[in-house]
Amino acid sequence: MDSTPLLPMRKKPTQQRARVLVDSLIDAAGEVVARDGLEALTTVRVAARAGVSVGSLYQYFDNKNTLVAALMDRVNGDLIAAVNRVAPQNIGTDPQAFARALLEAAFEVFEARQGLARELMRHWHRLDIARGLHRFEQHMLDLLRGYALAQLREHPVDPSPARAFILINSVVFTLLRYLSQPTPPLFTREQLIDELAAMAARLITAPR
Repeated sequence: MDSTPLLPMRKKPTQQRARVLVDSLIDAAGEVVARDGLEALTTVRVAARAGVSVGSLYQYFDNKNTLVAALMDRVNGDLIAAVNRVAPQNIGTDPQAFARALLEAAFEVFEARQGLARELMRHWHRLDIARGLHRFEQHMLDLLRGYALAQLREHPVDPSPARAFILINSVVFTLLRYLSQPTPPLFTREQLIDELAAMAARLITAPR
C-alpha cells in the first residue's frame, strides 16, 4: 500500500527516491512515537532516526504536526486494508460473526507496529481525526452496502445511511475510549468485541 500521506505536503514526492525518503521519515516518526510516546516526537529526533538532515525532512513536512497527520493516515490505511482483507472471507456469515471478524482485524492493527496505533488513539482527543474518520466512515458505508446485498436472502440487514452512520461512529468512538484509558478497564478485549458485535447485529437487523 502506498503510505504517502493524503494531507497537503510542502512538496509532493514524485520520484522513487523521494517517496522512499518520505516513507523512511514516516517510519522513523512511528518508531519514536511507539517507543517513547507522542510527547517525545520532534522533527530533530525523527530526522536523526531516519538518518537524514532536518533540512531534508523540512522539504516535505512543515512540522511535527504534519508528521503526526501522516502517521494517522497510515494507521487509517492499515485499518481499511485490514477490513478489506477479512470482509470477503466472512461475507457469507451472519451479521454478528461478520462484525466480530472486522473488530478482530481492527485490534490486530491496534497492536501492530509496536503499539503505534494504540499510542495515537490514546491522544485522539488532541488530534485532528476528522479527515481520517470521514474517509474510514465512507469506506465502511460502502462495505456495509456490499454485505447487505450479499445477505439479501440469508440474513436481511438494513444498511440505511442513518443506521450505518450510528453503527460506525458508535463502534469507532467506543474503541477510541477503550484504547485511551490510562488503566485497563474492568473487562477484556474479547468481552468488548462480543458486546460490540452483538450491538452491531441488533442495530442492522432490527425491523424498521
